[in-house]
Amino acid sequence: MKRLWGTPVSEYLPSFALLIITAIYLATAYTYSPDARAVPAGVAWVMVGLTLLDLASRTKTRFGMAVMHWLNPAGDADKAEARAHYPALEQIAAVLWVALFVAMMVLIGILYSVPLYVFASLRLRGGRSLLLSAAVAAGATLMIWALFDLVLQLELYKGVLFSDI
Repeated sequence: MKRLWGTPVSEYLPSFALLIITAIYLATAYTYSPDARAVPAGVAWVMVGLTLLDLASRTKTRFGMAVMHWLNPAGDADKAEARAHYPALEQIAAVLWVALFVAMMVLIGILYSVPLYVFASLRLRGGRSLLLSAAVAAGATLMIWALFDLVLQLELYKGVLFSDI
C-alpha cells in the first residue's frame, strides 16, 4: 500500500472526505446573508481546523506525533496495545446513535432532541441513574437555550414536524 509521510494513504481518506464536505458546507454558508451565515460559517471554520489537525496527527512525522500526543495522549504508539478494541457491531451501534440524533434534530428540532439524546445516552448506553440522566439532560437543554435564545438571540431549528414550512 502506498504511504504518505509514513502512513498508509487509506488512513487519510475519512478525514480528507470530511474536509471536502466541510469545504462545500463552508462555500454554501458564504452564499447566505451575513446574519444567516454567522453560525454555519463559524462551525465550518472550526471543523476545517479540527480536520487539518486530524490529518496532521495521522502522519508519522515529528510534528504529527506531537499533535497526536497533544490532542490524544491515549493514541500514542506505545499505548496502542492497551487500547480497547471494539467489535464491529458495537462500532456500528455507536454510529447509529449519532445518526438517530441527527434524524431527531431534523424531525423534532434541536431543543427537543438534545434532552432526549442526552438522557437516552446516559441512561441506556452509559448505565447512569434515572435522576442523574434527567438532571444532565435538563442542564444541557438549559445551557443550549440560554446560549442561543438569551445570549446570541438566535432561533434554534424547530424541526420539520414543528416548523411552519
